[in-house]
Amino acid sequence: MNPAKVLMCKPEYFEVNYNGNEFMKNNLGGAVIVDKINALKQWNDLKKVYESLGYKIELIQPVKDLVDMVFTANQSLPFIDTNGNKKVMLSRMKNAQRKDEVRYFKDYYSDLNYEVIELPAELKTFESFEGMGDCLIDFERNILFGGYGYRTDEMVYDFIAKYTGLNIVKLKLINPVLYHLDTCFSILNRDTAVICVSDFDNDGIASIKKYFNNIILADETENLRYFVCNCHCPDGKNVIVQRGSSKFKDDIEKSGFNLIEIETGEFMKSGGSVFCMKVMIF
Repeated sequence: MNPAKVLMCKPEYFEVNYNGNEFMKNNLGGAVIVDKINALKQWNDLKKVYESLGYKIELIQPVKDLVDMVFTANQSLPFIDTNGNKKVMLSRMKNAQRKDEVRYFKDYYSDLNYEVIELPAELKTFESFEGMGDCLIDFERNILFGGYGYRTDEMVYDFIAKYTGLNIVKLKLINPVLYHLDTCFSILNRDTAVICVSDFDNDGIASIKKYFNNIILADETENLRYFVCNCHCPDGKNVIVQRGSSKFKDDIEKSGFNLIEIETGEFMKSGGSVFCMKVMIF
């Protein structure tokens, strides 16, 4: 079952004030300031794109001092179980600055009558799990591609498999700059995926090739500059991505997709773009 709603969070308190990833390092100490007016415009433009494609937008209230709540892909893994029930698995964020975000998502999903599942506190092997930043789902084939290595621990996928009923394909991430799976891998439809090969070992690339007939290889420089692997194709036809790429744009259009380019530059200062700024819900 494909989700028909998009959960977003207004970037009211968004800023870069700690070192959470390689992209944020260059923006500390006042080196780069977030233009909050422009950030709000970019967020609104993305929201309008989803609305134009027929998706209903749901909003979670931003919280002061939780500067990264705008990246709603990371705090949860919503899914429909084999009996058609709405459920959500909550994340366990790696960076201390983001841990408190999760409880607000717990309350949000509870209000929507989702069954909320939390990682057991006594399972110390599960140090972290960052939701749909590392979990990309092929809803047509009931497959979850799960990245691990930097923000999500490999063993957590055994727990996820038990509760979701999804078929799990685990992918080890090997490039610390591309810290989430959604920075190096994107599912466009059941036949096509985009990958940045520098973040996968040979086994990972072989696993991906087993499931997709058409693999678009992102240019590494373009990916770092325009976050092309952080694109999102919600309907198998339209690919939303940061504006500016050349090779990626050409590859997407040659593959028969409609490219929708937007600006997310303010959010890229914090290491996130289109895919990070939403989570698909039911």
